[in-house]
Formats: sequence, C-alpha cells, structure tokens
Amino acid sequence: MKKQILLLVLIVSGFTLSAQNVGLYLKYFMVNKNNKENKVTNKLFPEHYTEMKIAGKDYIPVIMRIKPDCNLTELTKLGCIIKSNFGKIYTVLLPVENLEKIVKIKDIDEIEVARKVGIPNLKDASEDINADYVRQGIELPQGYTGKGVILGDSDWGIDYTHPIFYDTTMTEYRIIGAWDQFRIGGTPPEGFNYGSVFYSKEDLLAAGCDTNNIYERGNHATHVGGIMGGGGAGTPYIGIACGSDLLFASWLVTEDAVLDSYSWMRNVAKERNQRLVINNSWGIYQFGCMDGTSMFDEAVKYMSDEDSVIFTSSAGNNGNHTGVYPNFHIKARFSAQDTLSSNFEFSKGNNYWGQSLMLIGDSIETFSTKISVYNWNYSQKYFETECINANGTAIPDTVAIINSTDSVIYRVFSSIQANGRPLQQWDVRVGCAGPMPYKLVLSITGANGNVHAWNIACLTTGVGNWGANFNDAQVDWLKGDYEYSIGEPAIGDGMIAVAAYQGQNRTSTAPSNIAPFSSTGPNLNGAMKPEIAAPGYNVVSGYSSFTTDSYIPVRTVTFNGRTYPFVKASGTSMSCPMVSGVIALMLEANPKLTSAQVREILIETAREDSYTGICPNYTWGYGKIDAVAAVKEALKFVSITDIYNDEQIKIYPNPAFDKLNVETSKPVTCVVYDIEGRKLIEEANPNSFINIDKLKTGIYFVEIISDNSKVIRKFIKK
Repeated sequence: MKKQILLLVLIVSGFTLSAQNVGLYLKYFMVNKNNKENKVTNKLFPEHYTEMKIAGKDYIPVIMRIKPDCNLTELTKLGCIIKSNFGKIYTVLLPVENLEKIVKIKDIDEIEVARKVGIPNLKDASEDINADYVRQGIELPQGYTGKGVILGDSDWGIDYTHPIFYDTTMTEYRIIGAWDQFRIGGTPPEGFNYGSVFYSKEDLLAAGCDTNNIYERGNHATHVGGIMGGGGAGTPYIGIACGSDLLFASWLVTEDAVLDSYSWMRNVAKERNQRLVINNSWGIYQFGCMDGTSMFDEAVKYMSDEDSVIFTSSAGNNGNHTGVYPNFHIKARFSAQDTLSSNFEFSKGNNYWGQSLMLIGDSIETFSTKISVYNWNYSQKYFETECINANGTAIPDTVAIINSTDSVIYRVFSSIQANGRPLQQWDVRVGCAGPMPYKLVLSITGANGNVHAWNIACLTTGVGNWGANFNDAQVDWLKGDYEYSIGEPAIGDGMIAVAAYQGQNRTSTAPSNIAPFSSTGPNLNGAMKPEIAAPGYNVVSGYSSFTTDSYIPVRTVTFNGRTYPFVKASGTSMSCPMVSGVIALMLEANPKLTSAQVREILIETAREDSYTGICPNYTWGYGKIDAVAAVKEALKFVSITDIYNDEQIKIYPNPAFDKLNVETSKPVTCVVYDIEGRKLIEEANPNSFINIDKLKTGIYFVEIISDNSKVIRKFIKK
C-alpha cells in the first residue's frame, strides 16, 4: 500500500501571560478554551483537568501561591470561590469567563489547574512489624491501640457499614466522620460548597457507602482503612491501631479536592483537640516536578510543620525488582549538543486511551523532543513530528493519518516551572485495526544537564499511574529503568513515603524480601525516598460489601444480616496504612511528638536484615518498620513544648544513687521504667525525691506528667 500521511493541525499557538508562573495545564486550557466546539479535539483527547458548573457559570479548580500581604478582595471581585488555605497556598475555583484577568493579578506568584489524580495477610504482617506486641504492652509500660488519635484516609471505596470499623468487641462504632465529595444533595462540610458530610453513626450507616464515581463502586478505602485501624470483626485480621478514631474522604479526582479533604480533616482534629495522621494510598506522575517542590507539596509541608499533621504516602507500584514489571523511566544525560532516543511501549487496561510521556529537566537548560513512527523492525520511518522545545511556547493538537487508515494522535504542552525546571508532556495514541504494527520512538535533544522521562498510561479519565517500557531497540538508544519511580504525593518533603515488602510471621522461614512492584527513589533533588518499608504483599483486610469489582474472599463474616468479605491484596497501598497505624500508636504513647520527631523516630528505629542490606538505600529507605522500637522511642522523646522546659522543674543528680531529686512548683506524677519499658515506681506529687535504692545498677527512665503534658528523661542508677 502506498504510504500516505495527512496532518490535521488543530491548534498551534503561543500564549503570552503576565510575569507570574502559569502552569503547564492552565496554559493549555487557556489556549484551547475557545475551541470547545472542535469535535475532533473533544472526541480524541482526554483532559487532565476538570471543569464544573456552579449556578450556570463555568469554573475550573486551581491551586495558587500568593505573595505575602495579598489582598484577596481582587480575586473575590472577579468571582473566584476561595476554598482552603495552607499558608501562601490556596485552592480556588476560577470563573472561566474571567481567567485572562485573574492570571494578570500581580499578587499571584504561581497558578496551575488542579490536575487529575488516580489510585493505585494482615495477621502475619502485624507480627512482622511487632504491632501485636504494642497492643499487648509487651516490653512497654502498657498496651497501645491508637486510642485518642485520628486516622484519616483520603481514598475511594469505603463501606461505612463494614464491621471492621467497630472496636474489637464489635460494639463501639469508630468512624467519626466521612466527606463524600461526589454525593449531591446533602450538606457539605462548613466552609465548603460541594459534596455531603456525615458525622453520626446513624447517617453513616444509612448512607452505606461512598457514591458511585468514575471508578464505580470501589473497595480500596475499606481495605486500607481496615489495615490501619480495623477492629477485625471477630477475625484475626485486626488493624494496626484498632483503637483509633477514623475519618474518610472520598475526593473528586483533582489536586484541589485532595487538599480540601486534608483541610477538612485538619479542622475536625482541631475541633476535637486530637492528633491526626492522614494516609494516602494513591499516587500519580502527572503533576509536580518529581522533586517535592510543587504547590501541592508546599501545602502538605505547611500542614506538617505548622499544624503537626502527620502524612504518609504509598511509594508506588512501578518498581521492577524481579524483571517482570515495566522499566518506565529513562535519564538522558547531556554534556554537549546531542540527541538521544528510546522506543516507548503502550499499556493495556480498563479505560485505556494511550500513553503520557512526562519529561522534566533537572537544570534550567531547556530541551526539545519529537516523536517518530516506524515499522515493526525500524527499517522504515512512516512519520516524524516537528521538534518541540520545552519552553512553553507551542501547544499543538495533531492527528497524523498513516497508510490511509491508521492514525497517530498526539499533543504536547510545556512550561518552565517556578523552580526553573522545564516540563513537557506528550499524550500519544495509535489508532489501527488489530494489533499495533508500529514502533514509536521518543527523541530528546539537549546541550547539557539531565532530562528524565516517564512512560505512563493515559486513561480516558485523564489520569493513569502505571508505566510501560522504554527500550534500547537500536544501538546507542536509551534503555528504561525503574529508578526515580516514586511519584506524587510521596515525593514531597511533608510525606513519609512507604515501600512494600513480603511480611512473614515470627516463626516463618519464608523470604521477606522487597515486593517486586515496590517503587524506588530518590526524588529529583536527590532526597531519600522512600523513608521506611512495611508489609504490603498478600495482605488480608476487609472489602466493601457494595463493590462492583470482582473478588475472591479469603473469609466472610455476617453482621446485622449482611455478609462482609475479607480479601487478600498487594501494593504499597497496603504497606502505607501499616505505617499510619504505627504512627497512631506512637502518638497515643506521646501525643506531643512533632511531625519531624515522628519521622526521626521511624528512621532511627527501622531495622535492617539480610534482605534490606545496608540502609539507607533507595529501595528500603532506612529499613523495615518496628512498632515496638518506635513506641519505646516515642516514650523517651521530648517535645519542644513539654513541661521539662519549665525551669521550675529540676531532676538530679544523674547518675543517681539511692534518691532521684524532683523539684517542682506544680503537681506532677512521676513514673520510673526500666530499659524494657516495665513500670517499677509510680508516685503522685513526690516529696522532693523518689526513692530508687531498691533499683539495680543500670539505665532507667522517669516520666513526669503534668497538665496533660509529659516528658521522659533517661537516668543512670549507680
């Protein structure tokens, strides 16, 4: 057949904006928004952002960073709806009709469309990390279950009626609130204008589950929630922090909605005066610069530092430790003007549209890219795009017709980010009857520095979080790897990223190696990611009884006349709530721990073995989590706000012999523990000293409790 190529160029445009940084997708939206009637574009290209109608007007959700002392009145006068605030970061709904005026406001430092995001045996796993010992109080002054701590989960697929969300006796219901952002017709949380919130047991049970959404009726949040805090429902599959309070948010699939869910959870925790841990068992590669500097990351870091909210995130399921998963990342290194190429494969799966190629430069040097289409053995080139510079000036939507019947559909948009990194994204699809007979090649041209690329599935929903191979199909082409495979939100400094391994019970001799899919670090700034590893392979937990997904139950229980399944699942989605649960145990033991101290304790108490090798490394982080060691260390840790900072409280001498002097002007209770955490002495309002003459020579700890505060200090008995 004679080769024919027809190019249909729908848009080729530059766009000049004001001085502040306008993000990749917002640039594309503003150029394309006047072409809504173009039926080819609307039919062929999935969008990475969401539009909505409110009172008949079109709005688009954004995240923006504003300058200090910015007057928000200018935004509200233009019809903006301000939702959440995290220091200088705001989530806002912008009226489409006023976009050109809004982006020119001088007090806006950076603005970007809120991009779409997507999701990705408990008993043995609990033993593996010693969480069961913590609940029993072994080697500790008492048992800890996370009581008084709130565990929040931002996710989809929650069954509010599942008996795992009662206590271990199945009498006390422990979900204290749920915000279903998809549900229409209910009452939204205070300060928000969308979704429905439920706080009472009666309302939650009446609702049954979160709303059917683009992922239909899922199950993910039920499984995750059961791991981090489930009561077991009479089975051995008891969650790590089975005494904690639980919050759930089923969020719309955009960044701003996720941040709004965090803001709501933060507000609930503040009202109840409780510590909060937010679990994130999801990940994405299509926002941010993969270096922890996005506005989303900045908002999370603000809440971590200023509000003492602890955030955990699954590291991702794009590792390839056994050679059966895709090598979806390449790193092109340039020292002189050159062009480097790699073949990129296409994924398969539900709602699959094509591939998204994300490219990020790790310096301020720009780069250019092009896509080529070859036959199956690369002996004939059918088509090649123009070379597109990653400087944000050209955003084409293009359809190339090949051999009269087949087509290559593509678009590319780019921008220079606020941190100076050039960022570019290609969406590519091949339309043909039967198996694809073509090979597609990405070529990158640069002068110096490095360019990273990730080959990610693009779904009809505009998101995707699994990868496909890059191949070195020709001499000097680039071969893919699975380095830098941790995405957002785990990549940020405010998140504790969690890898997954194959957990075992204490008597097992089976391997306990890294899970074959567990993603590896670092981030593009070289920061250590992941921080910690936990069991995430074949973990059994509760499953939603409302799910439309197929499943094979490991076990079922009947409760209130309804059957509820327990299902085995694998992923860093399962390892992440393990760590969230352990943090809840730590915070029950010492509610005054800061976010930084929690991270430090997890790092210091992580364990190495023959599988982890020498830590830290970019596969295991600092090692496997140890709940007992972490809680012990939490009991020793001193918060910067603790009562020991009061100069009126003095403890001496150290080392001590027969007496430990305690000088205080306020009522206190003193408790002495040995090195194994066993309580030995307890005295309320001691008279100037504690008698320690019966203690053996060694190291001890004294806990001083006053006004709901406590401090633990080490002392030596001579």
